[in-house]
Amino acid sequence: MTPQRRTALWGLGIVSGLSILALGIYFTRLGLERANSLAGILGLFVGIIGLVLTFYSILQARGGAQSPSPQQVRMSQQSGSNSTNVQSARDINIGDNNKLGGS
Repeated sequence: MTPQRRTALWGLGIVSGLSILALGIYFTRLGLERANSLAGILGLFVGIIGLVLTFYSILQARGGAQSPSPQQVRMSQQSGSNSTNVQSARDINIGDNNKLGGS
């Protein structure tokens, strides 16, 4: 985990915790009946946002799993003075003088 990501996660955790604490204090001062109504409405919006994010994630994952080109994926390896690995219709040069099973 990168330091930036760790800092972001810690910040998100702190903000979430403080938000929950503030809502708890607000609901306590508001009274049981009004707090119950407000919590129900808040829960509805959180549920709708979660549902939208779920569908967005599913669509994003399906798009990433598909091949970027309609061509058939082919793989081959050749050895010689240079090794070339052909994968997904793109060439990758591994290095100079790489030989399979040789000296």
